[in-house]
Amino acid sequence: MHANPSPSTASVSGRRRRGAASLRGSRVATMAAFATNGALPASLLARYAEVKDALGLSPAIFGLVVVGFGLGGALALHMPGVLNRWLGVARTASFGTLWMGGGLTLAAAGVALGNPWVVVVGLLVTGFGDAAVDVAQNSQGLRVQAAYRRSLLNSMHAGWSIGAALGGAVGILAAVLGVPLVIHMAAWSLVCVLAMTLAARAFMPEPEAEPEDAQTPVRPSGWSTMKILLPLALIALAGISVEDVGNNWSAVLLSTERGMDPASAGVGLTVLLSAQFIGRMFGDRVIDQLGERGSLILSLSAVILGLLGAAWAPGAALTLVGLALAGLGCAVTVPLAFARANRVPGLPAHSGVTWISWAMRAVMLSLSPAIGVMTQGSSLPVAISVIVGIAVVALALQLRPRRPEPADR
Repeated sequence: MHANPSPSTASVSGRRRRGAASLRGSRVATMAAFATNGALPASLLARYAEVKDALGLSPAIFGLVVVGFGLGGALALHMPGVLNRWLGVARTASFGTLWMGGGLTLAAAGVALGNPWVVVVGLLVTGFGDAAVDVAQNSQGLRVQAAYRRSLLNSMHAGWSIGAALGGAVGILAAVLGVPLVIHMAAWSLVCVLAMTLAARAFMPEPEAEPEDAQTPVRPSGWSTMKILLPLALIALAGISVEDVGNNWSAVLLSTERGMDPASAGVGLTVLLSAQFIGRMFGDRVIDQLGERGSLILSLSAVILGLLGAAWAPGAALTLVGLALAGLGCAVTVPLAFARANRVPGLPAHSGVTWISWAMRAVMLSLSPAIGVMTQGSSLPVAISVIVGIAVVALALQLRPRRPEPADR
């Protein structure tokens, strides 16, 4: 004969089930937030060729116009961290997405008016909002990851890739159907704002402030903090350097150096991004098995071998293999840099994540132009090889004797 559970036991069991369901809901909501953040700007990016033609801009001037998005994020400086501490990550994600939608709609209006300056302002506004949302969603993702006590952030970044693909598809469909850009971006912005608002409602609550005697009594000096953050920034930059090569130079490499038809040379970017997506889907399992340091050593090594292989491969097929290896390698670099920066001792909440996000945005403004200058002075394989130096330095720092902070998994 089995004894019925006591009321207190049943109550505890019920609370645990509700807590587990709430945590799963927060995980799904965070991945949805990443997907929404990828989907919103990608819908405009898919119509950039149309934007260029509508404004009648040369390639060089158009390049200066669209850099407004990255410049807006870089000009945000430390403000994303301040906003997340002031409003909380849920409100920042919601209001930041609304801000982004307004900026993108303004940019679309600038296209309709034929005014590039309005487009620039719209993209600057969008970039600022994106920087705030980026910190919010990564901070929430790290919170969920800590609650699960295993790596999850990479799969959430994979959600961003899924969202970007969806947003791009919506942009292409709108262009094919002849939907005016302003109407398209206003409607898509509304959809994304609603999606982010609903997702943010299921975010984990803000942690309670620690009692005064439990806080770090003395913050480390600025130099001590930078000695921790700079290696983490190099890890993130090694990852985004792969994305920059893929986005802006893989088609050029395949067409000019490997003799591939320019019409099909875009396959290099597809291969790289597909490999990155696979790496992010399985990256959490690798991190749980190898630990953060082991995973970084493996991933940075893959970035180095992949980019060098792509740069100097004798044929197109091996170039694609190199791009795929680099895509796999870069998959975990940015999420791991965020995770470690979030644990730097003595910093205000969200400051470590904000700093890494800002460093990536600032360097991205000059990375592709630097490759262009080096290519003009020598060759594209040489320029890519120089950029690989970022990953080489990041790997060398990981191979040093281990430091106690930030804590390894």
